Amino acid sequence: MPDERILIADDEADVLGMCMRALSLEGYQVCGVCNGLEAVEMVQTRKFDLLLTDIKMPGLTGLQAFQSIRRYDPDIVGVAITGYGAVDTAIEALKLGMADFLLKPFSLDELSAAIARALKKQRLERENARLKALIPLFGLSQAFMTITDLDQLLRQVMQVALQETSANLGVLTLRDEASDNWQTRAVVSKEGAESPSLDYGLSDSVAREVIESKKPTVWPTESVQGPFFAAESANARVRTAVALPLVVNGGVTGILSLGKAQEGLAFALSDLELLSVLASQAAIAIQNARLFTRILNAYEKLASLDHLKSEFINIAAHELRTPLAEINTYAALLDQEIPEESKAHLHAITRASGRLEMLVRDITDLKFLEAGQVELKRASLSLPQLLGEVLEQIKPLALGKRQDIRTGLPESPTCIYADGPKLRALLNNLFANAVDFTPEGGEIRIDIEIDGSGVRMAVHDTGPGVPQEEWEWIFKPFYQLESSLIREHGGIGVGLAIAKSLVELHGGRIWLESATGKGNTVYFTIPDCLC
Repeated sequence: MPDERILIADDEADVLGMCMRALSLEGYQVCGVCNGLEAVEMVQTRKFDLLLTDIKMPGLTGLQAFQSIRRYDPDIVGVAITGYGAVDTAIEALKLGMADFLLKPFSLDELSAAIARALKKQRLERENARLKALIPLFGLSQAFMTITDLDQLLRQVMQVALQETSANLGVLTLRDEASDNWQTRAVVSKEGAESPSLDYGLSDSVAREVIESKKPTVWPTESVQGPFFAAESANARVRTAVALPLVVNGGVTGILSLGKAQEGLAFALSDLELLSVLASQAAIAIQNARLFTRILNAYEKLASLDHLKSEFINIAAHELRTPLAEINTYAALLDQEIPEESKAHLHAITRASGRLEMLVRDITDLKFLEAGQVELKRASLSLPQLLGEVLEQIKPLALGKRQDIRTGLPESPTCIYADGPKLRALLNNLFANAVDFTPEGGEIRIDIEIDGSGVRMAVHDTGPGVPQEEWEWIFKPFYQLESSLIREHGGIGVGLAIAKSLVELHGGRIWLESATGKGNTVYFTIPDCLC
């Protein structure tokens, strides 16, 4: 059942009454006036879909009334009523934009058919206008998503809005995330961007209606809502305006406002369709730009903190070298002078100094690896021999924890082409890490696979395991799984970071597979290294 709103203007009371009754019975919402001037006044306060008007009326003719009404409501469709012998006038009505005409006398069936045709034509025109208006936004959607500077994005949104609706003023107001206050962030006119002053803030009544309804609010000059802007200087620049909410996650995060200065030049339905889609796109793009800014700020702060940490570590490593050298020198002298019963204490000092020296060396190695200042010097190496040398250094540590180390070596001797010192440092870090995190009485297994593409090695342990979300992080410098206040294991978290850099220096990759409570397996590959 139709529910369109129809305004009928006819100075003949019988014709007016007959049309009103007939169209009301068909389900239309009908209002009637006796002349063209009343019709114009009625449209300024109420929205209608169709104007059915007699052409010849005293004062303001039907055609003159239709022309005036279209300036207030460009989407309204018109049907003209004229007498016999006035075909030329009817044709003139069609030229002015009337959708159809009726010749007097006409039947109720002819009236119903003319109204139905006009409204159907209006619906098709509205849909075509909507689709045509939305075409520019499809290309702009991707462009909006690539703009990460918030102010640039806001200006771009306003320029598109002005261009597509022929408005002369655009204002974008945003809710501040920190203070929850509303701020005028962008003001754009046909002349270009302007300073976003407080004068362009919306009046309380308009802002409240937009925020509460979350729907577009159209503001003509004669609106009972009061002024559109809070400042009179801003209201002087518009005769009609529209405000649209920017909705994100169910909340209004901003308001897009546009105004036209020409009297009687209203926003068409196609304008509102376009602006609604534009506001939806802008809301998402603004949210993304704000998120990008937060991430960028966090990244910059993190990078700054990371730089400070690295500088501190580098300075500390440099400053530790001198006292370490003195400790080692005096320890060597004391070893020759003190009695045998005191040497156990001296050896404890020497072991502590050696451990500290290893930490300093690891920090220095990591620094040069991250800076790309390490060159690879490949040579022919015996993999079983290299592996055996590293295990000889690690076995005392494993024996101290009653750990069992098992190796799965290839049956035939294997010659590889790699950087010996760096591969030795790589294996030493991986094996020492496995010993450190395997509990007493645990097992460490080393498996090696060789094929035409190179070498793949796996280092298994029976430690506590690593949660999957931590797998990538443990290869980051200085990253520790345990809190510094409850740590059970030593080290500063650079062993696996050094191992990763050394593997990648050889063109390989390294990764972890683990399950909480079931141990860890660190895999790494060295491609194209077979002799």
